Amino acid sequence: MAEIREKTPLETTSTPETEHDLVRKRKSKSPSLAVETKRAKDEDVESNEDIAKQYKRFKAAPKYNLNSEEVYCICRKPDHGGELMVGCDGCEEWFHFKCMKINSQYKYLIDKFYCKFCQWKGVGSMLWNRKCRMPGCFQPIRKAEKSKYCSEECGRRYLQGKLQGSEVLTPQHIKFVLTYINTYDDLIKMGVEFPELPEVSPLDMEKLPLHIRNELVENASKVDKVQSEHSLVTARESFLPIIKEKIRIINERLQNTVEPVEEESAKKKKKKGSKTKKVDLCCFDKRLDDLLTKEEYEKMIQSDNIYETFKDEIDEIVHAYNNQDNISYNGSMCLQDRRKCLRHNGWFGLLTDQVWKRRTELENALQKLEEEKFETLRAYSISRYEEDK
Repeated sequence: MAEIREKTPLETTSTPETEHDLVRKRKSKSPSLAVETKRAKDEDVESNEDIAKQYKRFKAAPKYNLNSEEVYCICRKPDHGGELMVGCDGCEEWFHFKCMKINSQYKYLIDKFYCKFCQWKGVGSMLWNRKCRMPGCFQPIRKAEKSKYCSEECGRRYLQGKLQGSEVLTPQHIKFVLTYINTYDDLIKMGVEFPELPEVSPLDMEKLPLHIRNELVENASKVDKVQSEHSLVTARESFLPIIKEKIRIINERLQNTVEPVEEESAKKKKKKGSKTKKVDLCCFDKRLDDLLTKEEYEKMIQSDNIYETFKDEIDEIVHAYNNQDNISYNGSMCLQDRRKCLRHNGWFGLLTDQVWKRRTELENALQKLEEEKFETLRAYSISRYEEDK
């Protein structure tokens, strides 16, 4: 969110934008709104060469004036109060609304502000919050509640203005209501649920317009792709305990084959006797980066005897380690002591986090695609109802 430094509201001379311009991005799937002001359109667009020269002067200008006051903006003037300023989310410099040619009434609609220099350098583009639907209100809508208004009060005032002077209930409406309901409870429930069109619920693609069908087909294609990867990642996540159990079996079998070692000191040997070397190998497998198919994962997950499933691999590792042949071991698993292997330190925890993160990302993507499908159908239904008015 862009930071606004507000003192006394600034009276600007820029031409206000219409509500239509501020909410023009109705069909966009992005939650933010990038808006070009009318004034910027009407004026000559600055060339890259002009902005480059301005940027050079801006960077070369002193940070303080002769009175040791810090100066801001492209005008390089101190902040004496009374002028509205906005902080750039790119370079973190402060700029006056007037110098940036932004009307002060839009101060609450700024979501991300990037100065002309940051936009020129490609750091980012200015983003706006969608304006409240109420004319004259320049507060942002409540995104979390998916509302078109900044508050309940604005919503009521807008609808009251729409209803004033119109015939709210016609005889046909009353007849329809009396025909539709049988009890008082039915009357109370009217309007609680959105009246879906017959072609929307249940979904009948043949009855929908071509552009709606195309959007739904594209959405379904994305869903299939995400679901396919999600199934694979879920299977891989279920395979992680199998990996951990295989490592336990390897260390356990090696532990059973290790001979007691002599103590360095004879004195310690008399008191404590011999002790067994504890085996705890790293066991990082470089093949973990190679994704298997869902069926291959499930086949290993369903195995009742993990040792039998990986018998050849486990026996090879035990033989190589016991014969001190791990240097020439050509397998894919690291046979270094886990506590001494800095290269693969904490690899199992990192792998678990990586798989969990990817699964969460895919689940969020599926939810977003489902919401996009819902919004597409809901927008179509609303447009049909508005056409039938």
